[in-house]
Amino acid sequence: MKIKNIEELEDRIDGELAWRKKELISIKNDVRSSENKDISERSRLIRSGIAMLYAHWEGAIKSLAEYYLIYVSSLNLKYCELKNNFLAIDMKESLNLYAETKKASIHNKFLNDLYEKQNQISKIPYKNIIKTNSNLKMDILKEITETIGLDFSPYELKKMLIDQRLLGNRNKIAHGERLEKLEGIANISDFLELHEAVYELIEVFANNIKIAAQNEDYRSNNSGS
Repeated sequence: MKIKNIEELEDRIDGELAWRKKELISIKNDVRSSENKDISERSRLIRSGIAMLYAHWEGAIKSLAEYYLIYVSSLNLKYCELKNNFLAIDMKESLNLYAETKKASIHNKFLNDLYEKQNQISKIPYKNIIKTNSNLKMDILKEITETIGLDFSPYELKKMLIDQRLLGNRNKIAHGERLEKLEGIANISDFLELHEAVYELIEVFANNIKIAAQNEDYRSNNSGS
């Protein structure tokens, strides 16, 4: 797969958001329409809504991050022109081996490979690089932003929202908990508030990827551009 230019990247991002937004609106409307239904039906729709909301949160972040990696890889820049995080992706296996061994031969090979790769055209892998572990809490989101070279600070204040009200409740629902056992979600209004906040956070992530591409934030500070 290739994403050859910013326009194509933005089209991929917009397409990803469009289908997810359409489905999320349907989920929101289903929950909102349960206001006049009995308590058990209302509870069922809120709980299933949270599960689907989490699924879109995890799916969107993973897909959007992968699009950015594919885009940067498709630019065919040398590693010395890119921020170090992209070389780290390519050399992950070597880094792990370097850390696990005391053999000087492996240490020396790693350093030789590191210096040689600086002037090579980048071949950044993207398949199975973005790891959510089906548990996309804020600590994992931070690792994803580090992996692709984005600033994590826009998301820092949302830790409780994601870790407790979204992910924590998703996990409780997966274990069969009732609505009254959930954290910060007692009624339709609470769900709608969470729904809006999570979708806004997905949009922030998408927009930050677009801005990073437009500003060429993937480039090394000493790349000469």
